[in-house]
Order: sequence, then structure tokens, then C-alpha cells
Amino acid sequence: MIRIYIVSLLMMISLSEGLSIQQGPTYHLKGKVIEKKNGEPIVGASITWNNGTEGKVTDVNGVFSVQLLSGNYKLTISAVGKKTITKEINIKEDKSLSFTLENDVVQLSEVTVRSTTDVTHLNSASMGVNRLSIQSIKQMPALMGEVDVMNSIVTLPGISSVGEGAGGINVRGGSVGQNLVLFDGAPIYYTSHLFGFFSVFNQDVTDNVTLYKGSMPARYGGRVSSVIAVESLNTLVDSMRFIGGIGLISSRLTWVTPVISNKLGLMVSTRTTYSDWLLKSASNPQLKSSSASFLDLNAKVDYQLNDRSKLTFSTYYGRDQFAFDADTSYMYGNFASTLNYHVELNGGMNFTGLATISDNFSSVLGDYSNQQFELNINNRNTSVKMFLGAELGQHYVEVGGEANIYELRPGNLKPTSEKSIVNEIKIENDLGREFGLFTEATFKFDKIKFITGLRYSAYQKMGSYTSYSYDNSETKSVNSIIDTTYYGRSEKVIDYSGLEPRISLSYNIDSQQSFKLGYQRTRQYMHLIANNVAIAPTDIYKLSNEHIEPQIGDQWSIGYFRNFRADMYESSAELYYRKTQNTIDYKDGAQLLLNNVLETELVNGAGIAYGAEFSLIKTAGKLTGRLSYTYSRAFIQVDGEFDEEVINEGKLYPAYYDKPHDFTTILSYKLSSQLSLNMNFTYSTGRPVSIPISKYEVGAIAIGEFSNRNQYRIPDFHRMDVSFNYVPQNSKRKFESSWTFGIYNLYGRKNPFSVFFRDQNGAPPQAYRLAILGIPFPSITYNFKF
Repeated sequence: MIRIYIVSLLMMISLSEGLSIQQGPTYHLKGKVIEKKNGEPIVGASITWNNGTEGKVTDVNGVFSVQLLSGNYKLTISAVGKKTITKEINIKEDKSLSFTLENDVVQLSEVTVRSTTDVTHLNSASMGVNRLSIQSIKQMPALMGEVDVMNSIVTLPGISSVGEGAGGINVRGGSVGQNLVLFDGAPIYYTSHLFGFFSVFNQDVTDNVTLYKGSMPARYGGRVSSVIAVESLNTLVDSMRFIGGIGLISSRLTWVTPVISNKLGLMVSTRTTYSDWLLKSASNPQLKSSSASFLDLNAKVDYQLNDRSKLTFSTYYGRDQFAFDADTSYMYGNFASTLNYHVELNGGMNFTGLATISDNFSSVLGDYSNQQFELNINNRNTSVKMFLGAELGQHYVEVGGEANIYELRPGNLKPTSEKSIVNEIKIENDLGREFGLFTEATFKFDKIKFITGLRYSAYQKMGSYTSYSYDNSETKSVNSIIDTTYYGRSEKVIDYSGLEPRISLSYNIDSQQSFKLGYQRTRQYMHLIANNVAIAPTDIYKLSNEHIEPQIGDQWSIGYFRNFRADMYESSAELYYRKTQNTIDYKDGAQLLLNNVLETELVNGAGIAYGAEFSLIKTAGKLTGRLSYTYSRAFIQVDGEFDEEVINEGKLYPAYYDKPHDFTTILSYKLSSQLSLNMNFTYSTGRPVSIPISKYEVGAIAIGEFSNRNQYRIPDFHRMDVSFNYVPQNSKRKFESSWTFGIYNLYGRKNPFSVFFRDQNGAPPQAYRLAILGIPFPSITYNFKF
């Protein structure tokens, strides 16, 4: 595969150079798309030419850049919720232009909701890529009074979650820990608030979201399943403004202001919840004494150094706190900061430098009769990334590199009272560093487009570190340790490295349909260690070492895309197959928390995931929306040398996130220029579970005998949500407001989050269903902007 990739890349570069010579000189066109009302840049606006077969999308500054041959062009500029315009231009020299779009709120036939623009959906070489602007997300039903980034992503084909009230998502048969979630380039580990009902991304701060579940750009690495890149809004505005919302469960307020007009902008935002009243109103005494809340803080500064360069600093802090029955309290969250420098160079070149620091943290406080304790877990990731891009005629090339330093603190337990019988335990820190070099080229010809990327990643496990050697004739356990080696600080323990080729190809059959192929290899050196089905504050991460090898994923995909009726309807069908080496699973009864010899509880296996994704999108008219269906399977095979390292007799078994069928409908109907109705319905197969099938007694102790792993399923999941959005008429043009009325779980489905078992005398253990929210849940939110 590597040889084929290199030969193909060289052939395409040679062909590209030959075509460039024959086609003649090219000129640089730089443009900016802004709103007519306030002069703000429009992110994700689509600029197309050559009857829509070629195009660009504006970046976070509303800017696009392209090299064009000399000649006349008819540009079409469009964006969600804006009137489309066309401009005729003549290119015979470098040009810099500005385009102004105005709101389109009267013509109902022009209401547009797109998850991807025509350029990126049909005509690009990328496949398995979804781009969501905040405007399109706001067209979806507002759950719990707010539109939500992560809950919107779950509605896309190929995406699922393990259940209601569970944080994290599963992408194309991958685990939660195989996704890389970035906010302005900085990794975010806890992506949800309040048991998964809210995401950490404030709708008033978010600008757009890109999900890569295939055709992953070479600049991204470190995860085998997907990348979710979330970008915050631009703060370079012409006047001060406030954006926010007041609801029954949560409220938010964002302040954006120019410090120096068109040069220096500032944004500060906060969001919080006051959901305790819900628990206090419950009839259950334990719930009455419980509490749950979250807080988000965002800040951002944009400094336009000149018309070609920009410096941006953004930071985020978020945390959750909850306590059950006053016995145990939990606190967990994220901190992330990013410094970004971007400059447009001569000749269609650009340079970006990015420095980030991320922390995820959790704390557990216990207050029992004689067990008062505090448990702290903390992980830090420091990263530097640089890349240079260049327009070469109709083609684009990017090269760059990055470095990551990991410092994981997987657990520190200490007593908080002299009467506590809890002993102090401190787990050794886990240190490592990862490097990456990458190059990617996009080649555009008449009907064929290529994206070819190559990434080289290298990882080093570093000391301080204690390494244990085990007897090869036994399974790894504390009793089979035969030697101990200590590595000093910054001393290398072991290293791993390898190439990660990626290639995508698109063939435009005609202006309305295309066919695509793709392959990608990715490597993952940091692993989420958790044998629970949902993200929890006690989850830990573990770096690869001499016992835990990197995960390596190879994914192949094929797709067919077709638009109908002047692009009013967009349809797609994609097939994928992914094979993952060194997938991590756990021995029966594994003890993962506060374990200094964690490798004794882990087993390595092979992961297989495959599926088919179908989507139909209606993008214009009074009724807009999306229908999607996904058939997806995810299996693991663990067949180790010893009995303790064999699961299900070494045969394939479903992963806990294996959910074969998933059907989602999202509809939005524009009743008038002021009122719209939104509906979401989703159905999915219940996730796998292991159950006790019999029991036996040893003395006076009853012991349950469980089925093979994940051979049964909890009941299927389905739910309907509805919301109304009302925009009152306002004579004050600078003041905008709206009301959102929503009902979550309209028909009160008691979807099971988990199934648990209780022992019954003289009978096998009996199953019980745990539902997080089994009633219709109304919400109301007042949104404003001025």
C-alpha cells in the first residue's frame, strides 16, 4: 500500500506540473464574504464557478483564496439564511474582492438548511465528511431548551451513542475513546454536561463544526475513528453586542465587543444550569438530597495584525458537579487554551502556527461513616502544530508537523479525615511524547479529483516509569512478576512509529452525481481505559508502553452521491470497512481504577467494523430536513495464549457499542416568517449486554454465572422530540429575539440506559430496567441578541 501511494503521488505531481504548463498563467483571487447588516464575516459561505463544478468555502474570517486561469468567471456566492448572489469577474491579474450578503427571512422557498455545501458534498474528493454551521444546527429541535453540537452530530448517519444520558459518541463502529474532539484546535476529553443532555459547546460561541469519519486530513492524527473540529465565532465586529438565552434549566450570556475597530476584538461568555430544582421536586428521598449542575466559561481575542495576518487566543473552562444522596460528590471538567497565528503569503501561500494546552480533571469526594476520601485524576496535553499551504493552479498542497507532550496522572487517593480507614494510594504518572510530519495534496482535473496524504507519526514512552516483567508461562498478574526495571525522568522506555497513508478519489459522472473511493490508516497511542458503557469521572487514559501497543486502524470506503431538482435534494450512499489492530478489552472482573499494574487487567484483540450509510436531505422550501439510515456492525476478537486472555472462546463478539440499525428523521417546517416547527425522531437497536443465566451457591454465598460476553441486548431505543421557534416582529433593527418551546421525549418512552439484576431466592437473578428520563420533558427558552 505504501509503495502504491508513493508511486501514485509522484505520477499525479508530474501530471499536475504538465497540465499547469499547458494551461498558461494563473492569478490569485482573494475574497471576503460579509453580512450586509453588521459587516460580520460569514463563515462557511460557498463560492462556486464553472456551473458549480468548482468552488471554495470561506474560513473562520469569512475569507477564501484561490488560483484561477486568466478569463471570465461567473461566481455564485451563497450561505445558510442569506440571499444568493452572482457576480461576473474578469481575471487577468491578482484581485482582492469583497461580497456582501443580506438576510433572507421573507421568501419561504429560499429557506436553506445544509449539513454540507454543494461543493463539499457532491464535487469534492472528500468522503465521510460533514460540515455543520451553527445556523444549520439551529434548524434542528432544541433539546432541553438549547440547540446542541454533540446531539446534532448524533443525528448524522454512521454516528450513535450507547444510550440516553450517556456522554460521548460512537463513530462507524468505534469506541468513545477513538474520537479526537478539538475546540479551536485544542483537545477536549469530557464533551458532555449533565449526563450527556448538554454538550460543552455553547451555541452562542460555536461557529461551525466539521466531522471527519472518513477522508481524514493528514494534519490530524492520534485517533483511529474520527476527528470532530469545533471552531468558535470571530470577534472582529463593528459594534458591541450581547447574545444569550434564559431557560428553565440553563441560561447563557455572551459579550462581543470591538476594542480597536476592525483590528482587535474580544469575546467573553458564560453558561450555567440550575437543574437542582428538578431533583428537589422528585418524590424519591435519595433524589431530593441530590444535586447536579454545570458551568462553562469562554473567552477569545482576535487581533488583525494587517490585511494578511491574524493572531487569535481562545480559552475554555468547563466543569460538572453532582452528588447523590449526599454520600459521594463528583466534579469533572476541561480546561483548554489555543494561540493561533495565520498569515496569507504571496503567490497563494498561507502559513498557520498553533500552540495548545489542554487539561481534563476529575475529583471524587466520599463521606461515609468511616471512609472519608478524595480521589483526583488529571491529564495534560501540550501541543505545537505548524503547516504551510499553497495554491498551485487548480491544485492545493499542504505540508507541516506537530509535537505533543502527554502527562497523565491516573489517580491519587487520600483520606480526608483522621478517622478514615482509607489508605493513601498514588498511581505513577504516565509520560510520553508524540511527533508527526505530514503532507497532503489536492489535485483537480476535469472530472476527477484526488486527495493524497501521508503522515508519519512517532511516539516515545518516557520515564519516570516502573516497568514490570512477567513470566511468559503465565498470564500477566501480580503473582507472575519476575523482574522490575526503573526508568529515570526523561529516559526513553520504548518507541513506536509508522506511516499513515490516506487517499480519496472522486469521479464526477455529471453535474448531479459523483462516485468516490477512499482509504486511510491512522495510529492511536493514547487509550481510554473504561469498562463502563458511558463516559464517567473515574475513567482514565493510558499511554502505549511495552505491554500496550498502539491501535492501528485501516478503513476502506466507497460512496455514491446524487443531487436532484436543482440541488434541492441531496442523497448519498456510503459503504465502509475498518480493521483495527490492538483493540483493548478487559479480563472478566477487571479492576481498572487505582491499579499500578493495569496491564494485568487488559487484553489485546482485533476489531472489525463495517456498515452502510444512506442519507436524503431536502435543502430548500417550507419543509426541510434529513432522513438517514445506518446499518453498522462492530466486533472484537480476543484469543490470547492463556485462558484468562480468551473471550467467548476466541470467537468474534459484538462490542458494547454495536447497534446494527439506526434510523433518524429531522424535519423543519416554516409555518410563517415568524414561526417554525421542528421534529426529531430516532430509532436504534439496543446495545449488547452480558446477563446472568444461572446461579450456584458456595456455602452461604450465591454466585451468578454469566452468559458469553455481549450475547444479549437491552430493548431497542426510540424517541421523538418537537420544538417550536417563534421570532416576534421587532421595529428595533438592532435587537433580535426568539422563543423556543420544546418537548423532549414527546410520548414518554422509558428508554433503558442499562439493565441490572437482583438475586431472587430459589430463582435466577431477575432483570430490571434503568431509565434516565422516562417522561415527556417540556422546556422554554428566551433567546436574544442586541
